[in-house]
Amino acid sequence: MNYLIDKNICTKQDLLDIKIVIQYSKNSHWLLNLADGSKLVVKQEPAYRIHHSSNLIFHEQHIYQLVTFYPNLVNTSSLLPEIVHFNQDNWILVYKSAADYITLESYYEALSSESYGKTCQAFPTSVAELVGKSLGKLHLETVNFQDEYKNLMKDLKDNNNYLYQFPYQEYLLDRVWHKSLFKLPAEGFKFFYFYQRDENLIKTVKYLVSHHQRCCITHNNLQLNKILIPRQWEQRLYEYSHQNLVQLIDWERWNWGDPACDLGTAIAGYLLLWLNSIAVHPAIKLERSLQLATIPLEVIRPSMVVMIQTYMQTFSKVLEERSDFIKRVIQFAGLALIYKIVENILYHKDFTNQEICMLQVAKSLLCKPEKSLISIFGVTEL
Repeated sequence: MNYLIDKNICTKQDLLDIKIVIQYSKNSHWLLNLADGSKLVVKQEPAYRIHHSSNLIFHEQHIYQLVTFYPNLVNTSSLLPEIVHFNQDNWILVYKSAADYITLESYYEALSSESYGKTCQAFPTSVAELVGKSLGKLHLETVNFQDEYKNLMKDLKDNNNYLYQFPYQEYLLDRVWHKSLFKLPAEGFKFFYFYQRDENLIKTVKYLVSHHQRCCITHNNLQLNKILIPRQWEQRLYEYSHQNLVQLIDWERWNWGDPACDLGTAIAGYLLLWLNSIAVHPAIKLERSLQLATIPLEVIRPSMVVMIQTYMQTFSKVLEERSDFIKRVIQFAGLALIYKIVENILYHKDFTNQEICMLQVAKSLLCKPEKSLISIFGVTEL
């Protein structure tokens, strides 16, 4: 706390009623809820990673340098939270979030809690439309921006992060070797029993990763807790319809990447709302478990469809060179579900019947995207 005061980031008065939440991540990561309702996110790279080639904070602050160097990136800049401090010597990054903004995950949790004990009835599709439009504008604005991006990364001596590297490759792309197994919590062995016995699933994941179609700047970790919207988004949308109301946080993995990965990851966030609400029991069949979800698939389905459709209307150019774009979005949604399973395992969360159910849905999205378009999204085309 003294550091924040010494650097004039906060005053003693700001910190009187402060609430601190420790975020689980590769960085030391704190969320500070200040007395005025605003939020500070404080990140510090662990000492052992400071000179590592994948220094995350070193890379994250470069997105701010990019929009400073290229002021014509108006839409990209509008998606960023306000950075208030960066200390290169100690690798500390601090950014501020407005008091009236919440994560999309929190927004949907509040909606579902209003239906506690009952089945959730509906989510407003206008929120998904906001996100789809904002994401489409980001990708549209930076498409064919590769030379400028590459030159800036070279000037900043961040060439190691020029191309996005998919996470958990040592676990998902090949047979897990003993060195990786030593780092794996016991919860992971059950997952790999299911994952690695399916050659078609492994083959599909490897193909999707190796054929990553890079064409624009991507966030690469667009989970619902990384997307911020105003609490009073309906009123703000009515008053400021021409402005971007969405913010994206935690740009640690941003890179030159595949837009289908961003959109697919956001779609996976909606699928997780559904999958995390299912009733799982060994005596209940998978199909029945899915039907007993307190947030049914029918509730999230319209939002997923609207998000994809709005994105495609905003960034229609992507279909000119990538006729299989929708298929790849669906597959990346499946891959994002698998990433979530591995992430949970590495945080020592059990691999339960719920995760088995999640893996089955992920497999369907990855290996049978055309059928999933009907079974998951409820449409024959998008």
